[in-house]
Amino acid sequence: RMVQKQWHKTALMAVFAESIDIAASPDDVWAVAGDVQNISGWLPFIGESRTEGDYRHCETEAGPLRERILVHDDEARRYEYTILEAPMEIEFIHATVQVTPTADGAHVEWSTLVTPDELVDAFSPIYRAGLENMKRQLES
Repeated sequence: RMVQKQWHKTALMAVFAESIDIAASPDDVWAVAGDVQNISGWLPFIGESRTEGDYRHCETEAGPLRERILVHDDEARRYEYTILEAPMEIEFIHATVQVTPTADGAHVEWSTLVTPDELVDAFSPIYRAGLENMKRQLES
């Protein structure tokens, strides 16, 4: 018996990333960036955050977010997540936060694959503000 797959394209998918260099050890940066429960500590868009197992619940001014942490790898200093419920219309999203060593500290990259592609304009400034805030916190 053959399985037939049907594809229905409803919108364009976008890939984008925001990144920043931080003058702190990769382990210190990962202690903040990789603490999925406490994303509200450095991402201004999130008022409150908590986790239940693999699920992260966030409160924003726009409304609640429910996310699923798909991968959390302390050794690789990387985690991946998807947003299951949001105050905006999201067809698909898969995001990765990665911390890598640099000569002067650490590099943080927050990359995302999202549909519809118009969401880049919404998410990109939120990511940028969060990364800049994390840098201020860790370098002060």
